[in-house]
Amino acid sequence: MNLKERISIYYTSLTTTEKRIYTQIMDNPHIIIDHSIIEAGELCHTSKSAMLRFAKKLGYRGYSEFKYAIEESTKKDYQQIPASVDNQTVLQQISLSFALTIQAIGQLSFDENLKRLAAYIYQYPYIKAIGIGNSAFCAKQLVYSLYSHNQFIEGVTDDVQFNYLENCLNNQYLLIIFSVSASSTTYNHLLKTAKSKGAKTVLITMNNDSSINKLVDMIFTLPSNIASTSTSTVLKQLDNRTTLYFFAEIISYYYGLYLEKAS
Repeated sequence: MNLKERISIYYTSLTTTEKRIYTQIMDNPHIIIDHSIIEAGELCHTSKSAMLRFAKKLGYRGYSEFKYAIEESTKKDYQQIPASVDNQTVLQQISLSFALTIQAIGQLSFDENLKRLAAYIYQYPYIKAIGIGNSAFCAKQLVYSLYSHNQFIEGVTDDVQFNYLENCLNNQYLLIIFSVSASSTTYNHLLKTAKSKGAKTVLITMNNDSSINKLVDMIFTLPSNIASTSTSTVLKQLDNRTTLYFFAEIISYYYGLYLEKAS
């Protein structure tokens, strides 16, 4: 996973200061490449500890690994928006970013797994759409989308529901988890419990490096929305959860197709 993808995944957890640090680094990567962590902190008008926290928040083990990632990112062009972006309005930049992300989803080999997931939704008696924090809205979107097909599943979107869920799991449960970062802290114990009790698990995420990926029965790793507008001195990123919303609609559509064939 490259640096800009990491920023996209962890964007909502970044502070204003951290977003400003990232913008400064992208404007001048040599702040990191040519300097020690203390010098880089001074150049970014912050501290050594703030720089280290920023690197670790993005999933790097330390400053050296972060520096290497910066060096690699300068060698390749990861920018999805064309070089003429400065001639575009902000609305054009945003619209193009969404369009590119949706096109990228269409190029993925998800068709067979989406058909399989539709069958699971039809077959399993207990289905939970799970999303904690901001991802709760994405889980609820799947719940609402399936209403139009007369399929009623339950959303698990708060800590109380989540904490008690594992107590009732068995092999008749299907868990569909929406999580941009696929946090191991949040989901590791639940997924291990689900596996031990025979529950079916599906993960929809942008993080292909998470340790919980190997614990699920099916995973959809979606493209990160790595494009950001160029008209601000502080990073402004389109939230990846918009892609999760869109994917919830795709799941619902596949379920509707499955119903037509099953009837």
